[in-house]
Amino acid sequence: MSNRDLTIFITLSFMWSLSFIFYRIGVPEFGSLAFASLRVVLAGITMLVFVLVSKKNRQGIRENWKVLTLVGLFSAAVPFILFAFSARSVNAGVLAVLNASVPMMSGFIASVFFKDRLYKKQILGLVIGVIGVVILMSENLFGGQGAESGSGLLPMGYALLACVGYAVGANITRNYLDNVSPVAITAGSLIIASVIMLPVAVYEFPYGKSISITAWVAVICIGVFSTAIALIFMNQLIKSIGPVRATSITLVIPIFAIIFGYLLLGEALDTPAIIGSMVILFGTYLSLELSFKKMLKS
Repeated sequence: MSNRDLTIFITLSFMWSLSFIFYRIGVPEFGSLAFASLRVVLAGITMLVFVLVSKKNRQGIRENWKVLTLVGLFSAAVPFILFAFSARSVNAGVLAVLNASVPMMSGFIASVFFKDRLYKKQILGLVIGVIGVVILMSENLFGGQGAESGSGLLPMGYALLACVGYAVGANITRNYLDNVSPVAITAGSLIIASVIMLPVAVYEFPYGKSISITAWVAVICIGVFSTAIALIFMNQLIKSIGPVRATSITLVIPIFAIIFGYLLLGEALDTPAIIGSMVILFGTYLSLELSFKKMLKS
């Protein structure tokens, strides 16, 4: 991993960790569908500016619009909706930890559908990661404190399905859009997704309801910075270091998300949540089969 890639990696970790905070702030006021659709639409508008400014940024969009539609759906529209529903009851830290299952899913999909080889260490990581998810979602571990800890089987299930979408989108990008620039991939996928989601935004918008400035800031920031700009960075990482290593960013995001959740929202993980989180993160690390020391030196 080059110094440039490492800088992008850290910046993206910060930007995406805040997205879980924005969910927790904005969803209660806008509603899940309205917030998610506005996120996509605002991101699409942002990328439209990039496309209009430079012809280079739109090269390959027309030729690959079908694939970009799939990327827009799997990497943006569908996961954003699922995470928005999950954010109604799951706290930011737990959402970020569940999001850490993306590298495991990405590796599994790459192995099954794109013939990438999974080594024993990666398979062990997948198994451990699954165990961690089971612990995190266990009703017995959380007992009757679900409402307080932000847990819930169905909401966390939504988050896991969103992660499947991210993993599918990452592999599609790596295998079918290799000759398209990161900006064009982001612009094409988000503009197409925004067109699809615009009717939802118009229909689901909470007309007549007073929306706070904080909620408006949350939806604007998540659309512009944590989506449009962040996906440019992510697609660059996918092309530079591959989908599995690129999605290893989900190991770092929970750290920021838990800190921000505690400082900004007063959220904290209980003991069972911490146990499940550590197991998931360890499984994710193993499934990546990489050394952070080697990554920093390379």
